[in-house]
Amino acid sequence: MRNLTRLVTLIATVILAAAVCFGLPSDYRLSVSIIVSAAALLLVVQSLSTGRIMGALIFLGIVGVFTPLRSSQFSDTFTSILDLVTLALFAASPVLLRKSAITASAAR
Repeated sequence: MRNLTRLVTLIATVILAAAVCFGLPSDYRLSVSIIVSAAALLLVVQSLSTGRIMGALIFLGIVGVFTPLRSSQFSDTFTSILDLVTLALFAASPVLLRKSAITASAAR
């Protein structure tokens, strides 16, 4: 499960980086939303499994913003800002969600 989460998060990070750097056309927005939502849902599950409730709430918020069921309700500028913030959160997710050294040594 952890490797699947890492792979999907990496794919979402690359796609968001492309969206931020190159400004993907609106035709691709649905695909970006689906991939980002799937990655965020996997991160919600991983956050809950490691006891990180705040991380789960943050990534659940990302699911709410990027849900593919809505049409684009934000301006292009605000969408770019959301993409950038989400990109930063996905890039930092391995650090945010890793088990602490105390928890890891107690599990042994």
